[in-house]
Amino acid sequence: MPVFRSLLLAATLCTAVPSLAAGNAAAGLQAMRELNLVVLGNLNGGHDVEGKSFVGGNVSGNSASLGIGNSKQGASTSSRATLTVGGNNSGNQININNGANGSMGVVATAPGAVINGNSGTLNLNTSNAVVIVGGNLSSLSVTPNSSVDVLGNLGQLNLGSGSSVRVGGNAANINGANGASLQVGGTTSGFVNANGATIQTGRGIGFNAGAAPDIAAQTATLDADMQALSAALGGLTLVANPSTITSFGSRATFNAVDGGNGLALFNVNASIFNFGEFAYNFASTTLPVIINVSGAASYTWLANAVGGNNSSANQQVIWNFTDATSVNFQRMVHGSVLAPFATISNNTPIEGSVVARSFNQGGEVHLGTYNLGANFLPAPSSTGAVPEPASWAMLIAGFGLTGAALRRRRGLTVARVTA
Repeated sequence: MPVFRSLLLAATLCTAVPSLAAGNAAAGLQAMRELNLVVLGNLNGGHDVEGKSFVGGNVSGNSASLGIGNSKQGASTSSRATLTVGGNNSGNQININNGANGSMGVVATAPGAVINGNSGTLNLNTSNAVVIVGGNLSSLSVTPNSSVDVLGNLGQLNLGSGSSVRVGGNAANINGANGASLQVGGTTSGFVNANGATIQTGRGIGFNAGAAPDIAAQTATLDADMQALSAALGGLTLVANPSTITSFGSRATFNAVDGGNGLALFNVNASIFNFGEFAYNFASTTLPVIINVSGAASYTWLANAVGGNNSSANQQVIWNFTDATSVNFQRMVHGSVLAPFATISNNTPIEGSVVARSFNQGGEVHLGTYNLGANFLPAPSSTGAVPEPASWAMLIAGFGLTGAALRRRRGLTVARVTA
């Protein structure tokens, strides 16, 4: 069987042209270890996420379950909530779970949700959860020993034993539980069944206002960090790159080899997505595998995973779409996806962390988050000042020339020979 090899470009190890975003690439990489899904803008969902999700904008779509876990692969432990939403959650129903986090316990040490705006139905399927809703909440089912703050009005509440709920506005249609506590800033209406719960009304509208989350600042930091990470990864090159891509028929095989700088590196362009199959050959390295994709605004992934499963490599691979504004995944992806400027769409699972500007979720997002080191990242610059307006024209021109040169150098050409 003929095998044809296209060596990747060899160049002096360097960093990318400094990004104008004053982000921290290492912090962005750490966030990808902790979060299964990062959407900097809006999420149109309706499918499950095994790990934790952070959405800087609004959530819409159908019902979904978050934090359902994975017994084989997990994320780094952190104090982050299972779900964080910077805007409103208008999804039909969000179920908060706390499943297995690989061999490292459960998904969340502090399971729950933090939602800045209004929210539709929330169901807590794990005890000891913490929920904060900055606006109105239509319906809530609370598990035992959980703590909830709703700053607006609450339309329906099912309390769990030993749970504590504070509502800054009015509350309606309450089913209590033994040992539970409900404090309401205004009044209650509809049915109120205490069932052993302590219910106190008239605390004063907005009495729990101090619990309001500040998600805007978190989103801004994540945004800058993810841009910085994508730029840093996109600027990596090697003096001599032993990693290769071989092709046969419609299959492209990524042969990852330690490049001597603590990672295996591939720089490809849109032509890689002409292949119908992707295979990973990582037998010679357990190091991070960075696959930089550049040169186009829009990409469609139609390649099947050879054998249907490359899951063993999930936690060492990052597909970095450096300049994409749209990425459409029509087949399963093994490894994390970093596309901080793009709208991502998927119809099949993505097994790894997902970072997107916005996300049209048509398939599940699975654990398999990146879990290796960051030693290959360039040291942070000591000067991160934003340029003066008079410097913009010169900088933009320089960036354009540099970017064009990098794209020319990084273009993947896979030779095809007929036997």
